[in-house]
Amino acid sequence: MDRSVFILSCLLGLGIAFSVFWPLGSKRRSLISLPIWWFFLIAGAVLSMFGLSHSTAPSFATRITQTGRSSAFVEQRYGRDSKFTFSFSPDGRPPLQVDTHIIVPHWGNAQVFEGRTLRITYLNDSSRTARNEAIDVVILSGENAGWEDSLDARPLGMWLAVPVGALIAGFGYLGMRFRKDDLAKVEPSDTTPLTV
Repeated sequence: MDRSVFILSCLLGLGIAFSVFWPLGSKRRSLISLPIWWFFLIAGAVLSMFGLSHSTAPSFATRITQTGRSSAFVEQRYGRDSKFTFSFSPDGRPPLQVDTHIIVPHWGNAQVFEGRTLRITYLNDSSRTARNEAIDVVILSGENAGWEDSLDARPLGMWLAVPVGALIAGFGYLGMRFRKDDLAKVEPSDTTPLTV
């Protein structure tokens, strides 16, 4: 998943966290103990990272599955992001330049992948940052034959774990950040006069 898509997804989740946190009010928030706020923070961060590592930007593009030979794996950097590019020659079709965020074994050694047979599923969309993005790669020949990895690109897929995780983590962070203030608002002041 590109950094920009990840940041936008996190901002979406954090925006919802803010809109839920403030209406709860100090009295309700003070009833939640500190370990629960920590749990929200950690669980949300783990969920968000899980979504990041198992998905790519959602797409409605057609998924095409083909078998063919690969060559010349290269890592390309753009800004702080990177993608892996390789030449893919489907059986009976002209070669295709394919990009992916999937890290295959020995990707940096072009000789290892020269002529190796792969089955890939890619998004037929050249407008993405990763053009013809491979979302499923299976190695069919040579070393590591049988290896497979994939990324979820469904519109209602694994990428939703990123904003949901950011929402939960943001809620936990805000709870810890304002816990002392919330407790101070609900506890009676020492200067409050006693009534008989």
